[in-house]
Amino acid sequence: MKKFISFIILLILVVLVTNSYAQCPMCKAAASHSEYAKSLNTGILYLLAFPFVTIGGAMVIWKMNREKFK
Repeated sequence: MKKFISFIILLILVVLVTNSYAQCPMCKAAASHSEYAKSLNTGILYLLAFPFVTIGGAMVIWKMNREKFK
C-alpha cells in the first residue's frame, strides 16, 4: 500500500511539472520579445533536471546496496 501511494504521488508530480515554466521573472522579461524564449525555457529545465537526476541516481544505488554498507 505504501508503494502504491508513493507511485500515485510521483505520477501526480510528473504530470504537474510538464505544465510548469522554469523562467525567472528577469529571464522572462528579457526573452519576452525574443523568438528564442521557448529555447531558453527548455535550457533552464535541462539545467534544473541534472542535479535531481544525479542525486536521485545516487540514492537509488545506495538503497540497492545498503546491505553492503552495514
